[in-house]
Amino acid sequence: MLIRTTCWIVAVGLLLGVTACSGFLESDEPPSTIYWLRPLDARPAATGTKLASLSIAVTAAPGLDTDRLLMLGPGARLNYFAAARWPDHVPEVIESLLRRSFESTGRYSRVVPGSGSADIRLWLEVREYFALADASGTTRAVQIRIGGYAVCSEIDQPIAALATTDVEDNTLTEIVAAHQRALDEVSNQLLGQLVDVCKDGQPVT
Repeated sequence: MLIRTTCWIVAVGLLLGVTACSGFLESDEPPSTIYWLRPLDARPAATGTKLASLSIAVTAAPGLDTDRLLMLGPGARLNYFAAARWPDHVPEVIESLLRRSFESTGRYSRVVPGSGSADIRLWLEVREYFALADASGTTRAVQIRIGGYAVCSEIDQPIAALATTDVEDNTLTEIVAAHQRALDEVSNQLLGQLVDVCKDGQPVT
């Protein structure tokens, strides 16, 4: 079993927390391992002659705008896995993955980042993005929740997705794999919901 450590995220005594968790005053901290997530490779859908353009902007709830792999334990305690990181902060990672996932469907003429001009604008917030641990510190599941609005013809359409996937063994490799499974499920939900609420840039009524 992989031995790992976690560090508390604290508001008081921040300097002490940084020193203890980051190895700021130590030279023997192990180098961070970067973990990679893949976009969903959706099967291209049959479309009409008109394809709408799409923009995707993603933010994160407080505490989640980080490149750390997070763990939520009992008592709402938020920790992170030491020496393990995503390639970028969570909003940037999720926005890039979703853009590539939506592009793979073939439903959209172009998929652009942020607030770029488009027929459909997708505004999303990452509201949960962490492993779930029990009182013993054992990771049991990964949970991802994303919510926001799809804007079609200036009409806001609520959109949301939630996925919880079990962690089969308490190793970082499996925890990252559980993140991938949860992200695939969330991406599929968002793809389906956007088709349900917007078509060719127009609200579906």
